[in-house]
Amino acid sequence: MANALRWSEEQLAAHLRRNPAPETAPLPQAQPEAACTYTAPTENPAMNKTEAEYAGMLEAQRLAGSVLAWQYEAVTLKLAHNTRYTPDFMVVAADGALEFHETKGGFIREDGWLKLKMAASMFPFRFFLCQKAEKKDGGGWSIKRI
Repeated sequence: MANALRWSEEQLAAHLRRNPAPETAPLPQAQPEAACTYTAPTENPAMNKTEAEYAGMLEAQRLAGSVLAWQYEAVTLKLAHNTRYTPDFMVVAADGALEFHETKGGFIREDGWLKLKMAASMFPFRFFLCQKAEKKDGGGWSIKRI
């Protein structure tokens, strides 16, 4: 440590008098109920019918305790230069893991599928493809981890 700065007690005290430490404000208290709320599609026109239905399911899971929080289109991930991916839902699972859920009606286009797979390979989060099943097939959701 040849370049280390060595001060005597008097020098340190003089420095602290000239440069007092900034006062720190107390940290705000967390508001767990305000973490996320379900927004009905009429209140959020950006959400399509499939996304609104999935949001309802996520909210039911949050109320049941299997999901801690969720938000619609909360983050955008940069995959490459001029290539970004915004998952439909960011979800905090009951175990605290961060998940991204992509909802689709019956099919997913190739560019969407590639972005989803690329994001799953680049980021250390759980990614899921959540597809709405046809009513003739019994309805519900097909949820596949990527």
